[in-house]
Amino acid sequence: MNTHPLAKSLLLILVEAAVLAALTWFVHQEAGSPFGPEVQGGGLGPHLLLAAWWIACGRLAVHIGRLALGGKTRGQEVRIVSDLLAAVIYLTTIFAIIRFAFGLPIGGLLATSGIIAIVLGLALQSTLSDVFSGIAVGLERPYKPGDVVAVEGGVEGTVVQVNWRSTQIATGYNNIVSIPNSIIAKSRIENRSSPTTMRGDNVVVSLDPHVDPRRCIAALGAAVRSCRIPLPAPAPTVLCTGLQGDGARYEVWYSVPSSKEIGAARTELFTQIHRHLRHSGIAFAVAGQASIEPVKVPDISDLLEQSDIFSVLGAEDRAALAERFVKVSFEAGDFLVKEGDLPTMMYLLVSGTAEMDHEGRSLSISRLGPGEAFGLIALVTDTPYSVSAKALTPLSAYRLTKEDITSTMMARPGMMDGLEKLVRHRHEILLRELNSQETAPLKSPEMFLSRVRQFLSRLGG
Repeated sequence: MNTHPLAKSLLLILVEAAVLAALTWFVHQEAGSPFGPEVQGGGLGPHLLLAAWWIACGRLAVHIGRLALGGKTRGQEVRIVSDLLAAVIYLTTIFAIIRFAFGLPIGGLLATSGIIAIVLGLALQSTLSDVFSGIAVGLERPYKPGDVVAVEGGVEGTVVQVNWRSTQIATGYNNIVSIPNSIIAKSRIENRSSPTTMRGDNVVVSLDPHVDPRRCIAALGAAVRSCRIPLPAPAPTVLCTGLQGDGARYEVWYSVPSSKEIGAARTELFTQIHRHLRHSGIAFAVAGQASIEPVKVPDISDLLEQSDIFSVLGAEDRAALAERFVKVSFEAGDFLVKEGDLPTMMYLLVSGTAEMDHEGRSLSISRLGPGEAFGLIALVTDTPYSVSAKALTPLSAYRLTKEDITSTMMARPGMMDGLEKLVRHRHEILLRELNSQETAPLKSPEMFLSRVRQFLSRLGG
């Protein structure tokens, strides 16, 4: 059976108070008042009894002081003050024993100890600075163990312990950094766990200064909107913060749930920035170079070749499909397709960002960017769209209708095997996604492939 710490402390104080009361009675019988004892005879017993009384008195004062400082939950920030108070009480007890228990003068001892204290203070100046800075930090409490903090100088991590001399911080690389409290007290500290763990961050890119900043801002905005780690609120923002002859400076600001997500969010954002800028034909700036080689904007043939689904087709089959695609545009908020509608077309995105959702719930693969396709499964299986697709930003896409894909495959029967492989691959990805989201699963792969083969048989028949 575990006893509550406060109850244990109170019980200990009561026991020591009882012991002190008993010793007080014995001291009163043997020597009178402990502050002015009158010891009779030359025996050692009364002196030891007085010493025991002062020790019991000191211990009781220490435990009462610790209880008063710590309350019900004695944290590390009060341990330094508590230990320092205990040291002062015990030192006072030693001087009291020398003076009252054994009747020796302490004037010379105090003078000597003062000199010793000065010498030790000079020798331990740095250590004492850390100790008293630790007391100040403990009283101010700018952070506590478990908080994520950033200390001026580049140290960032989780506070593990605050002790007499230093604060120990566990960095993201599983290393422990011990920073002296005197440095902590003089440094600028950011507590990234207070008031919430949400963290704001930004990335900076320098782009071709000859490109209209509105195009650059639109491409960067679509890039950050296509990321899954940054939070949707507060909404990400893109700012143009400088225009020079060798580059225009842009900052992308966003928020993440906690500091642990910063690294992954930056990697995802830079990946999406690279993709969106490339498909928009916007080049990165080169320091000291005003003339920048333009970026080739991928055409429909390039998009089909680089697509994660159409790349399984042969070059001739992709070329035949490319002739059937038509370029279209959408404004933010427009639906490309709606869940439950009969399939009539599919899309291959050129620029911008679209979001998918199933039964009103966004999917973790919910953001589509340049080079990604949507609607192929429903088109081939002739089943209603299983998810909706809506433009998050202004976007451009190539559209392929059901009639176009049907006529192309009738003209090129050899494309059927590649299309079955393509749709099987895409369906497996979507099936895993929907199941991971605990939404209603799609039809079994066997039923799905049966419908694909029926469609292909009708084309070849």
